[in-house]
Amino acid sequence: MARQQRQQEKSPMKKYTFKDFLKQFPNDEVCLEWLKNKRWPKGIYCKECEKVTGHSYTASRKCYTCHECGLHVHPTAGTIFHKSSTPLTTWFYTAFLLSQTRGGISAKQIERETGVTYKTAWRMCKLIRQQLDENKSPLGGDKDIEVDESYFGPKSEEGKRGRGSERKTPVIGIVERGGRIHTQVIPDARKDTLQAIV
Repeated sequence: MARQQRQQEKSPMKKYTFKDFLKQFPNDEVCLEWLKNKRWPKGIYCKECEKVTGHSYTASRKCYTCHECGLHVHPTAGTIFHKSSTPLTTWFYTAFLLSQTRGGISAKQIERETGVTYKTAWRMCKLIRQQLDENKSPLGGDKDIEVDESYFGPKSEEGKRGRGSERKTPVIGIVERGGRIHTQVIPDARKDTLQAIV
């Protein structure tokens, strides 16, 4: 038992494949159930009953119906899937493809892979990317940004500070006024290096 556990700990994490995806999300009903469980992990709170109540799936309306008062709850409401005629399996598969590629994937490729129109593929890519943490909008937008570089580390033997010291590490800081901050260690503080990051 202990040996088996050690082998499991040593073995690398299994990559999530397309086959795994199909097994997990075979149809729209399963996708909707997954979405419901993500949104309400402790059960659906019914606004009419003012408490968490039992709900069952109503296939004709693609929603969940409260057992006590009959109120319909739509898991897609208020999400990127709201009022979309595109099947949830297609949405989920597109999200799977976008999360699997580091260099990004084009809307044209999504169009070919899923069989939707280019306009639909472009819209899905845009909305999914907005939801993915690594693809959130860049710093700025309609806010001002301030950029500066600095040096961190011990003083040099000659007492030099900043750019003249070889023992210090250059760091760039980018601040969005009233928003986010980005810091990064840089190889040097030359104009070309800083401009490329900015």
